Amino acid sequence: AALGAIGWITMHHTSIAQRRAEELLVESALRVATVDPAAPRPDARTVEVVAHPVPRTRRAEILAAAIPLFARDGFASVTNGQIAEAVGLAPSALYRHYSGKVDILAAACLQAAGLLAREVDQSLHEVSGPHDAIGALAATYVAYSFEYTALNSVAEAELVGLPADLRRPLVLAQREHIAVWEQQLRLARPELDPRQARVLVHAGFGVAVEAGRGLRWQDGPDRRDAVTALVMGALGF
Repeated sequence: AALGAIGWITMHHTSIAQRRAEELLVESALRVATVDPAAPRPDARTVEVVAHPVPRTRRAEILAAAIPLFARDGFASVTNGQIAEAVGLAPSALYRHYSGKVDILAAACLQAAGLLAREVDQSLHEVSGPHDAIGALAATYVAYSFEYTALNSVAEAELVGLPADLRRPLVLAQREHIAVWEQQLRLARPELDPRQARVLVHAGFGVAVEAGRGLRWQDGPDRRDAVTALVMGALGF
């Protein structure tokens, strides 16, 4: 998890002086390393995200079948034939619903962004201040990551491979999501400037992903609480 705090800087393009970035990330990683994820936290909260949407159309069925294939084998390795077989269609029938495999990937990324935005909005409805908001955001992101592991991994790994016109709205959605975190983090830690806050937010994401991978995404309330505690440590709480 501590290495995740450092390594996630390769996933974004925040412009910040190298020395300051190093200081922030070392401090963040050391905080993560000293967290006892099993210790009770008075600010711990239970977050229940909405379960996987039930596919009620053929288009939704194709998307639901493609996501685990992309997550397991990678977008480039999955064929239209594999997707079609998973839903009992001839490969040519896919084109009635999607113009190609790239459009299925774009739909998956849009679904990931929409689900996360909805959960974040819901989590902030009853917060009592910026510290509480950060706790809600962390718990929600962790819950979302465990609930939608395959979808989240596809969106993170394959977004860069989308054509620019399909990638643009997804990048904007990502920026809006990060802006929510950045705003609340700066309210809770006013000594941070926007760039520093953004680096720490991404460090928190890296912690969540690497801790989840370390647990092989085996879900459970205790595991979600432990990963949330690590994320909060990365952010300075």
